[in-house]
Amino acid sequence: MQLTIDIDDELYAGIEAVAKQEHSSVNSVVKHALSRLPTLRKPVEPPVKAPHGYKLAASEGRLPFTTEDVLRIEEELYLNGKA
Repeated sequence: MQLTIDIDDELYAGIEAVAKQEHSSVNSVVKHALSRLPTLRKPVEPPVKAPHGYKLAASEGRLPFTTEDVLRIEEELYLNGKA
């Protein structure tokens, strides 16, 4: 889908700078930024239950990863140019 929006010149300059720094396009920078808005995220799927009573491995005393943990790690990797 294509959409035309008005963006403040200063904001657009910042988006262009990020795109240049990441060797990316303005389009992909905007898409990535919008995908990180919590209200625009896809609903989180319910956790998968292990069939037949199998238990999933987890480190004792540790909390399991959540979707938010994964999104935070993805964001860190993206910002550090490793994604």
